[in-house]
Amino acid sequence: MENVKINLDNLIAFLFVAKEKSFSGAATRLFLTQPAVTTKIKCLESQFGGKLFATTGKDVQLTDLAREVLPMAEEIYREVKEIESVASSFRDTVKGVLRIGASRSLSQTYVPLLISMFAEQCPGVSISVTEGYSHDVIEKILEFRDEIGVIPRVQVSDKLITHTISRERMELVVGSSHRLAKKERLSIDDILQEPIILAGVGSATRLTFLEIFEKHHVTPRIALESENIEMTKKYLILGKGLGQLYPPLMKDELEKGLLKTLTVEGLDIFIDVQLVYLARRVLSNSARKFMEIAVSTFGPHDDVKPADSPSPWRDGAGRGQRV
Repeated sequence: MENVKINLDNLIAFLFVAKEKSFSGAATRLFLTQPAVTTKIKCLESQFGGKLFATTGKDVQLTDLAREVLPMAEEIYREVKEIESVASSFRDTVKGVLRIGASRSLSQTYVPLLISMFAEQCPGVSISVTEGYSHDVIEKILEFRDEIGVIPRVQVSDKLITHTISRERMELVVGSSHRLAKKERLSIDDILQEPIILAGVGSATRLTFLEIFEKHHVTPRIALESENIEMTKKYLILGKGLGQLYPPLMKDELEKGLLKTLTVEGLDIFIDVQLVYLARRVLSNSARKFMEIAVSTFGPHDDVKPADSPSPWRDGAGRGQRV
């Protein structure tokens, strides 16, 4: 069998420069110095007999050669990470670092509880949690930066497997001074013309909110788009529009009477809470233990209950499913 001449570290350096469109960005991701990354790229270019990147100012552009090689480099990287995860799965001990990604809302509700339970059973494991919108969590899992995610249900590729562990009710909410706050029960028409406050792009909350307007063929009037939940709540308190929030995130404001949830005839909004991970990846013992705790705590059930039968915290589906 002929020896492989391409250095794997050099190829991975190329992949990260191509993804980041930056030598310094790749260096940060790889925990290397920028000159070290530059040297690795030059070694590859010498082997390939051609330039991989064209630099104009601060912009890094891929050459035709780089665009041809990139998909293969991505596949090699995925295969290597899979080999690492398979090897790791044969270790009997639960140790190391468990890297979890979580959506902003769930990182303040589900995740602390699950981590606390996990830490009690697996004290030897360090836990790293990153926070972002669902699409941020998914991207990090696809890039092997996080092993498992806790996100509201969104459409994902067939490269991922999801386990639904619960279904949570979302609430339409306004400030207590808002005109709708004085009405005990509303029709769908009452909210369709109201200015709305949206979460940022990539948020499952945003998508479910917009689906209400899409279903009734109404173009929403957007008063504010914000990635910051605290800003959203403060804007709502000022009576500037209508929002949709996860109840635990506004508990204090509801108790103080600063915000009020709305009851809309015929409208119930639920979001499924899911664990997500790479389909091809063999999960570490730590990740499997975390999933076991999550499923046993909030489930398991074979099917998610219908929308008119909410099941906060304990109901959901423990069955893996590709979405």
